[in-house]
Amino acid sequence: MATYNGSKYIQTQLMSILGQLGPDDELVIVDDGSVDSTVDIIRSFNDPRIRLYLNQVNLGAVRTFDRALHLVQGDLVFLSDQDDRWYDNKVTRIKTLFSSQDVDLIVHDARLTDGERIIDDSLFKLCNSSPGVMRNIVSNTHTGCCMAFKKKVLDSVLPIPVGRGIFHDAWIGIMAGCLGYKKIFLTEPLIDYRRHGENVSTMKRRSILQIIPERAILIFQIIKRILGIYFVKP
Repeated sequence: MATYNGSKYIQTQLMSILGQLGPDDELVIVDDGSVDSTVDIIRSFNDPRIRLYLNQVNLGAVRTFDRALHLVQGDLVFLSDQDDRWYDNKVTRIKTLFSSQDVDLIVHDARLTDGERIIDDSLFKLCNSSPGVMRNIVSNTHTGCCMAFKKKVLDSVLPIPVGRGIFHDAWIGIMAGCLGYKKIFLTEPLIDYRRHGENVSTMKRRSILQIIPERAILIFQIIKRILGIYFVKP
């Protein structure tokens, strides 16, 4: 989890997560220089499973997530936003799928909410979500807060390159597809995906003039990484 000025919702989110974790699990949180009470709220849980790190300067969401992902130790990695709410069966459901099916990365559905009411019953239907590589290069549907994957996927795709239009969830999901990892898009909502005025990510459509340069940068970085993986000199 990457946090930044999330005091309004962070307690609800942490409670929904910690209740599902075992004694040997960990919750890695990197705070990106919050100036509200976010860090105090996290510390108030006094839970040894929480590993909290503080950025010395504000790095932005992508680089903060990249730092958090470099710090994880578990065999299964769940991404989380600071302001959603996990359903009580999320961890069990995802772990069951990993143990029963030959799959490396899972993206599950979510209900959209403003915290008070349901905006939409299915993020998948709203975004026309699917696992194809080209489809997600055009418009990413690997929504980070709905993703879980095996540690081996993470080891293959890190570090996340820094560049305009490159986001941690899209990079992980698309690179996993490029490298042949098996993915499932689970049409079952397992979180309430909270949308509000302070969200870092946005669901607003942008102009084609904004999108094309970003996709070019993303494609360049994908090709560069693949060539580096398969044609690196010994």
